[in-house]
Amino acid sequence: MTRTDTPSRFDERTTAMTLLRYVRETALAKAEGLPDDLAHATPLPTSPLMSVASVVNHLRWNEHYWVEVVVAGGEDRSPWTAENPDVDFEVAAQMTMDEVLTGYRQQIAASDAILSGLDLDAPTARPRHDVQPNVRWVVAHLVEETARHNGHLDVLRELADGEVGD
Repeated sequence: MTRTDTPSRFDERTTAMTLLRYVRETALAKAEGLPDDLAHATPLPTSPLMSVASVVNHLRWNEHYWVEVVVAGGEDRSPWTAENPDVDFEVAAQMTMDEVLTGYRQQIAASDAILSGLDLDAPTARPRHDVQPNVRWVVAHLVEETARHNGHLDVLRELADGEVGD
């Protein structure tokens, strides 16, 4: 399947989910094929935890939190704590790139299974910072968050092995 940001229909749900799928597939494309040593390289002196592997692992746990916890009201299994909010970046250093990619793909499947049955207007099961967002806002937020981190992945991948692309 070719990665595309063009929906098959231009209704709101199809458009939103197509954009979410597109930014996820972009993140995966930026990370795939990178050997473990390069996937774990942290070339940015001002961001010593930021590697291709750590950014993808962060995307995984970000989706878990927003979809499984906030939208569905499930248990928060994310690794971060109040004392160490960046631990999702740290734990990626002990994972192979295959484990990171597999974890992200599994989270995408779990998120899609939850989101597929929900109306975009439905309120989330849990508030966030005393605000009760709806599913639409969460999907839009995931697009924004993933797209922002795709910019990081662009830079990190180019620094790792010179690979550039869309």
